[in-house]
Amino acid sequence: MSTTTNNRMPDPVYAVAAVGDLAYRQLRKLPVRLEALSNTLPARTAEMRAELPARVERFRAELPARMEQLRAELPSRVEQLRAEFPARVEQLRSDVPAALNTFVTEAAEVYAGLVARGEAVVEGRTTTRRAPAKKTAKKTVAKKAPAKKTASATAPAKKAAAKSAVAKKTVAKKTVAKKTVAKKAPARKSTTQ
Repeated sequence: MSTTTNNRMPDPVYAVAAVGDLAYRQLRKLPVRLEALSNTLPARTAEMRAELPARVERFRAELPARMEQLRAELPSRVEQLRAEFPARVEQLRSDVPAALNTFVTEAAEVYAGLVARGEAVVEGRTTTRRAPAKKTAKKTVAKKAPAKKTASATAPAKKAAAKSAVAKKTVAKKTVAKKTVAKKAPARKSTTQ
């Protein structure tokens, strides 16, 4: 069910990456929510304990009257449901296909959004790992003099890693180019006699 052909990975992989990213973001919010809940939970529990006996007594007092009302209304409700049932069934028959089409369309849109988010997550993670180190190095260079030594000590390693990555890409491109040329080049016949 791949919608794009130029991806390095199938779309479901990107969708899973997006779901993982969404779950990760929600989990990052969890400590704040738990703290807020732990702050409000004792007060809410005490309030519920105070209100519960009064609610139970009120329910006990109202229950007989509600039962009598239900017994009186039940036959008329059943007749009303019998009369409305065929019309409701017809309404469902006409509404279900449209609702199903809407659901499928919305599901496809959600999936496409997850794939797009997943692509950004997968591509963003490789650049995000490098970016904070560079930003940190720039900030420490601007703030403190000793940090310059640390930044300059790590700079050659970063440059070497970048050169290595460029070299690997160049070798890979040359290999692909050679294979492509070899496939496209027709076999030449020897003309020497």
